[in-house]
Amino acid sequence: MTHSGPSHTLIAVLVVLLTCATAGAFSEVPPRSVGGQALVIPEKHLEAGEVYHVTAGMGTQLIWHSDAPLMRLVAVCNRVVGYVVTPFDTEEGQAPLLAGAFRIPVASFSTGSQQYDAEFHGERALNAGKYPEITLRITRVSDSKCTKQENGRESYSLKVAGELQVKDKTVAVEIPMRLTLVPFTWQTMMRLGMGDALILRGEFDVPVAEMGLERSSPRSSDYASDIVHFDLYLLCNTMSPERNLYPDITHERYLKQMQFVTLLRDFDDADKGYEFGRTYLREIWDDAQALNRLASATLTEDGIKTRDLGFALKAAQRANELTEFKDPALLDTLARVYYDKGDLATAVKWARQATEHPEGAAAQVVAQARATLERYETQARKSQD
Repeated sequence: MTHSGPSHTLIAVLVVLLTCATAGAFSEVPPRSVGGQALVIPEKHLEAGEVYHVTAGMGTQLIWHSDAPLMRLVAVCNRVVGYVVTPFDTEEGQAPLLAGAFRIPVASFSTGSQQYDAEFHGERALNAGKYPEITLRITRVSDSKCTKQENGRESYSLKVAGELQVKDKTVAVEIPMRLTLVPFTWQTMMRLGMGDALILRGEFDVPVAEMGLERSSPRSSDYASDIVHFDLYLLCNTMSPERNLYPDITHERYLKQMQFVTLLRDFDDADKGYEFGRTYLREIWDDAQALNRLASATLTEDGIKTRDLGFALKAAQRANELTEFKDPALLDTLARVYYDKGDLATAVKWARQATEHPEGAAAQVVAQARATLERYETQARKSQD
């Protein structure tokens, strides 16, 4: 028997995992939800107005600028999770923003250099191991002004006061912001997704010392600035990022897959991620499609730094055993595992078999299988030259 939503036991287990992942976070910022890609929104905020969820990924970002004489560091995080609340009906003179809270996983900041990333995430800087997240909570909105109304869109300038927590330090911040409300159209769907959208932009400065990032010596001022400049750009949507749009996937398993990816990608926590993944693997041992999704995510999800190919192989192999090695999509995943392992001959073998069973498969799947085989065979020929 399947269930339309997660069981109470599942919720309890995953909330414990998320609490561990975000230990030390500011208590007034709500915790992450079961899947890890949204926050648990307080009832008072749900009743106050329309909730817009941050859409993490391409576009959404928090940029950390440190501009010192001998080093300019720019670190970008595009895995911000959170929400803002707007009035159900904005009246003239009323602020378009009522509340908001955000969680920013430290491990997702990227400087473009593995060495700098390690130092930035390490104990001497942000200490992601002890303080996995930076949090930001909106406390007050003032000086709101409508600056533009056109084609159903409304733009505002406003001043947002909030509390930023970095490590164990809480800093009061004041952020001039621009807010744009974008109603859903088919033209906006490809960029902003389903539902109405909200775009929030703002920049603000925070003294390094107030964030508990004191320098180790006076000479370090050549490499780290006194002030960190933050540049915030958030894409938000009325549709939750944890909304399951796939009728053939139970909501419980959808959230578990999402939680697996969140631990690996957003928190770069391979130990907890694969521990959770192995437990989930046992649960879906007789579900070929769920196994394939798990293997595929391990192989292809953008942002995962530690890809356990043995884990992916176990899931992909079992998925194909259940389907008697006749499902092109699942065979394509199995071939990809061997390709990533560097076993090109076996990758070609399974890629070829994926093209030999097109019956009942979607045209797109068959086309992809053929393209994959061609690419692998071309590389195999080049390796023999």
